[in-house]
Amino acid sequence: MVRIAVNGALGHMGREVIAQALADPAFTVVAGIDPGASSNLELGCQLLPDVGALPEVDVIIDFSSPAALPGLLRHATSQHTALVLGTTGFSQADSRLIEDAARLTPVFVSPNMAYGVAVLTDLTRQAAKSLAGFDVEISETHHRRKVDAPSGTALMLAQAVASTSTTPMPVELDRASQRGPRATGDIGVVSRRGGTVAGQHTVGLFGDDEVIELTHTALSQRAMAAGALRAAAYLAGKPAGYYTMNQLLAEQSLVTHIGLERDVAVLSLGGVDADPASVAAVFDEMRDINVDMISATTPHDGQLDLAFSVPQASLAAAVQALAPGLKPRVTEHLAKLTVEGEGMAITPGVTARIFGCLAQCGVSPCQVTTSETNITMALETGHATRVIEAIRGEFGLD
Repeated sequence: MVRIAVNGALGHMGREVIAQALADPAFTVVAGIDPGASSNLELGCQLLPDVGALPEVDVIIDFSSPAALPGLLRHATSQHTALVLGTTGFSQADSRLIEDAARLTPVFVSPNMAYGVAVLTDLTRQAAKSLAGFDVEISETHHRRKVDAPSGTALMLAQAVASTSTTPMPVELDRASQRGPRATGDIGVVSRRGGTVAGQHTVGLFGDDEVIELTHTALSQRAMAAGALRAAAYLAGKPAGYYTMNQLLAEQSLVTHIGLERDVAVLSLGGVDADPASVAAVFDEMRDINVDMISATTPHDGQLDLAFSVPQASLAAAVQALAPGLKPRVTEHLAKLTVEGEGMAITPGVTARIFGCLAQCGVSPCQVTTSETNITMALETGHATRVIEAIRGEFGLD
């Protein structure tokens, strides 16, 4: 059970976080903190006027104002309390204070705590990467009470787009003052305020004769409160560091698919001439064969070891295609196991956990290859089911 306190308890978001946490047995609400705290107010938990009187908690969730940040950081770092910051409008100086605090205690920062916005940010990054050269415009709409513009979420989405380019992509906030055609590479951001809109963000990618739009709409503030509690559960027990929704999303998508292909064979070649033309010739003779899982050792004394897999049905043709001097060691009738997950790209330790599962099952793979988002291995077919069960258990896929 995670013990939490909510700073800004009497605001709209603070009240919603407390209400959801009180209804969730995974949390204990130790206190709400707000300068307007009074014994006459009932939120279902103890109310305190400032953080200084707060009993020990695991995580403080903050939805207040930037003015409260210095005192909050002092308390969190002195008590080694984790901190989830949902407040927006921080200055560059505030951001530096947060980064300094994160060296001493775990701090989770996101301008929008809705989990769907984390997915939108990831989709935006993927789309911008695939649609390089498209013009990007971001629009955001919020309720009349919101004081900062553009929203922190809009700027976060702009940063996701800019991160995919090797050239600067400046954010244009005041297109109305500009006369002339749109500058190539600009990211336009438009803000609208009115009514009771909880929040809507749209990323438009405009190409020649085609447009793609990605939109997230928060129908209420419940989504942000739920995301803040998800962040608190994630942060509890973490070491000091600066954490974001992107990391949370990555860790929850470490393994999203496990694929199994039966009847493959692995060919291992020793003493292959390390000359690039010689290596290319090995595969040139197998143009009509589906060659997979290629690995090679570092060249030594002009030679290297090479290994790859082929479908069992293509084994004879692959062996026949090799030059006469290359005598492969062949392991037949294997299973190819592929473990995939987008979160692998930015999360360390996944390989160690996968090999831990293999060790738990007493299995040594016959061949392993990796990319940013998958680990593929060949192993004896009889071991495949046990290894899959171990991996599913390790990554919570049961």
